Amino acid sequence: MEGAAERGVLAVLVVLAVLAACGSSSEIIEGPKNVTALKGSEARFNCTISQGWKLVMWALRGTVVLSMTPNETIITSDRFTSASYQEGGNFISEMIIHDVQLSDAGQVKCSLQNSNRDGAAFLSVQDGRTSI
Repeated sequence: MEGAAERGVLAVLVVLAVLAACGSSSEIIEGPKNVTALKGSEARFNCTISQGWKLVMWALRGTVVLSMTPNETIITSDRFTSASYQEGGNFISEMIIHDVQLSDAGQVKCSLQNSNRDGAAFLSVQDGRTSI
């Protein structure tokens, strides 16, 4: 009978481990900060994420423009590229907007798959021309 009890305890432990693994999702530790950029320049946004992430999505004005998995980056336009860094066990995803346009002004959002939390910032774009 001891063998059956040990197998039962082992089965419960396995189920608890699987449930814990499924429930342990990553989270956004620090979202992007507001940026003001000149038209034609570059704008950079960082999002710090805890370990265990599966998919990071970057949206500009409500449209996903860049997605990342641990193995690849999915780019929708050459104007949007990414960089990534490890810092203290956390992952930092950076979205770079090249050749910023006035029409890019608006909300920038970093979000994770299967998470209702996101990080948001605002991109302000200045023309850079002055008149006298």
